[in-house]
Amino acid sequence: MSNNPVLKLPTTSSERILAILSVLFILGSYTFILVNWSEIPDRVPTHFNIVGEADSWGGKASVFILPIVSTFLFKTLFILSKFPHVHNYPVKVTPENAEGIYKASRKMLITMNFFMTFFLAIGTWEMINVAQGKAGLGIWYMIGFFVSIFGTMGYYMYKMFRMRKK
Repeated sequence: MSNNPVLKLPTTSSERILAILSVLFILGSYTFILVNWSEIPDRVPTHFNIVGEADSWGGKASVFILPIVSTFLFKTLFILSKFPHVHNYPVKVTPENAEGIYKASRKMLITMNFFMTFFLAIGTWEMINVAQGKAGLGIWYMIGFFVSIFGTMGYYMYKMFRMRKK
C-alpha cells in the first residue's frame, strides 16, 4: 500500500466540463445507435486495420461494443481519478509536491477519459457508416486517437517530473 499523503482536492470547473462532455459522448453513442437501429445492416465492421479499412465483421448488435467499452473505461478512470493517493507515480510524492502531482494525475485521467470517450463515439459512428457502405475515416482516426492519448500522458508526466522537487 502507498504511503502517499491523502489530500481532499476540489474538482475544477474544467475537470467537471470534461467529465460532462465524456458522459455526453457516451450517451450520444447509445442514442445514435438507437435512432439509426432500423437502418443499420445485419453485418457491421468490428475491427479496422491500421489504415482504417474494415478487416473483421460481426452481427448488428456489435455496434454496442464501443459504447459498452467506453462506459466501462469512463467509470473506471472516473473512480480512479477520485483517489490520486493510490496512483503509481513516476516521481517520489512528498508532502510538499503531493497537491500539484495529484492535480496533474487527476487532470491526466480526466483528459484521457475525454479523449477515449470522444474517439470511441467517433468509432461507433464509423462502424455504422462503413456498414452502410459509406467511407470510413482512414488512418487519421488512429493517428488522432494515439496522439491524443499518448500526448496527454506525456504532457502530464512531464509536468509531474517538473514538480518532483517542489
